[in-house]
Amino acid sequence: MNSDNVTYNDATTVHGGTLEDIVPEQRAGALRGAQLLAKALQAEGVDTLFGYPGGANLEIFDVLREFGIRCVRTEHEQGAVHAAQGYARATGRVGVCLATSGPGATNLVTGIADANSDSTPLVAITGNVPSHLLGRNAFQEVDIVAITRPVTKRSYLLQKVSDIPATVREAFLLAAGNRPGPVLIDIPKDIQQHYPRDPEGNYVAPRIPAVIEAPEKPVRGMTENQLSEASRLLSEARRPVIYAGGGVISAGCAPALLALAETLRCPVTTTLMGHGAFPAGHALSLHTLGMHGARYANVAVNEADVVLALGVRFDDRVTGNVDTFIAEGRVIHIDIDRAELNKNKSVTLPIWADLRAALDQLLERVVACASGEWLDYLGRVKREFPYTIPEPESGAISPQYAITLLNQQTAGEAIVSLGVGQHQMWAMQHYQPNQPASFLSSSGFGTMGYGLPAAIGAKVARPARQVVDIDGDGSLNMTIQELATCRRYGIGVKVMVINNQWLGMVRQWQDMIYQGHRAESDLSDPTCVTPAGERDIYPDFPTIASGYRVSAERVSRREDLAPAIARMLANPDEPYLLDVIVAAEENVYPMIPAGGSYRDIIMGPEDLAAMSVASQGSNV
Repeated sequence: MNSDNVTYNDATTVHGGTLEDIVPEQRAGALRGAQLLAKALQAEGVDTLFGYPGGANLEIFDVLREFGIRCVRTEHEQGAVHAAQGYARATGRVGVCLATSGPGATNLVTGIADANSDSTPLVAITGNVPSHLLGRNAFQEVDIVAITRPVTKRSYLLQKVSDIPATVREAFLLAAGNRPGPVLIDIPKDIQQHYPRDPEGNYVAPRIPAVIEAPEKPVRGMTENQLSEASRLLSEARRPVIYAGGGVISAGCAPALLALAETLRCPVTTTLMGHGAFPAGHALSLHTLGMHGARYANVAVNEADVVLALGVRFDDRVTGNVDTFIAEGRVIHIDIDRAELNKNKSVTLPIWADLRAALDQLLERVVACASGEWLDYLGRVKREFPYTIPEPESGAISPQYAITLLNQQTAGEAIVSLGVGQHQMWAMQHYQPNQPASFLSSSGFGTMGYGLPAAIGAKVARPARQVVDIDGDGSLNMTIQELATCRRYGIGVKVMVINNQWLGMVRQWQDMIYQGHRAESDLSDPTCVTPAGERDIYPDFPTIASGYRVSAERVSRREDLAPAIARMLANPDEPYLLDVIVAAEENVYPMIPAGGSYRDIIMGPEDLAAMSVASQGSNV
């Protein structure tokens, strides 16, 4: 990853057409920088972006409509970048966001880092102060190029109006190319205002390369030697497992994954990023693995003799103690990012290749290999240790039940987005999307507040689909103002709040690791109790939604939940918030303790109590 101020040689065409149809050489018809930017975005197929106006980008906002580009103005720049991420994740296209200089630009940084972590194709555009003020600590000036250098594929500071078309073209190629990710373009205000001129001062069309050299060399399929070795390892396997990540969805090769699994008779487990890449109801599905993944998935990947890892990062939330993760099995790792190979986990056969091409190659070569004994064994473990749905006393709602009911009522056909925390893990366990690119989670960066704006982007991109933000009360509080965006633009996002009045995952860790010292994880109002002595529900999300003129209701009884979800889903074009009050101190199980192995998995309170007793005994 790097940051460059890029200049280009002269030529006459861009993106397959002459620049005369972008910028006439006559002054009367010439386009200034902001117009040239909008025209270049139009040439990339951009019809929608997400942004927030300010002094340093008003030139751009002023011309978007002229070029048929719709701007969805969010309530905060972080909402804009997350919405662009949701748009990208739901479509596979490059998402675009636009912010002003200084705080507007820095408000994008969390989302840019999130996109970098989850390989989301994104172009972030920021205005900046005029060129002659750069580096002078001018009002709302910041070196956003330097700030974003570690978390972008590239960051550009535009120095000439004539650089705009080529820079935009290259930025989109980079964002979508090879391993997707974020790119930033910073445009000083004078570059937005000026017209391109030649050295004599004449107004001219900017001249840029007829064919822009690809900023990245395309990654091909496997070599013959790699294909032969991978096929040999798989042919020798009797206990194979496919471990599939977000790369499968990014590469658009979920159908090839299904075909390969059926050809091999090989069980499939996915990461959080890969959730939805393989049909959850398929006989070979082992659902998700990792810290809060299924016991049977963790058993399978660790007891396999060959693991085919596809588009994964061997993230610590999956591996736990990496030294004991897949300690005995042989591992084939295929990834489009060469830097991921042998980075976190040393593997038997690292393969740098395009995943779509590699799966097509394997399908031509492999045959069934899994033994019946292996499949029977995993089937028994799967039946013995399913995800559970507690039934609290007195008709209270368990979060697992709420999400399962949503899954049933949407038939798994909705696009769901999520905040970060316990509700995110329960959704991973109990919401089973029927299509890839339908489970939008801030997985690698874990950004609270991601859910609602990402759902906005997804709904703008896929207006015919039902889009539901499954959120936590803590996460929703960070971006709840984006309900105004839903109302203003008629974006029919549904928000189902799993409201337990805690920063639930923080509270769970505090109980397990910090002897129950629940420092600052209580979200309720400590000054107010109900007549029965119970804590008052705080904040009042339905009242807040009403302030934004968004329909809302609250439900706290199990028998009332199904009709409430039906009302929420009834009109897919209407934004709606459903505040579901759930059992306050439910924990997420299974759970592998940080740094542990699959043998340390905690399946419920009984295991947790036993672990606590053993720990106390060892300290005596």
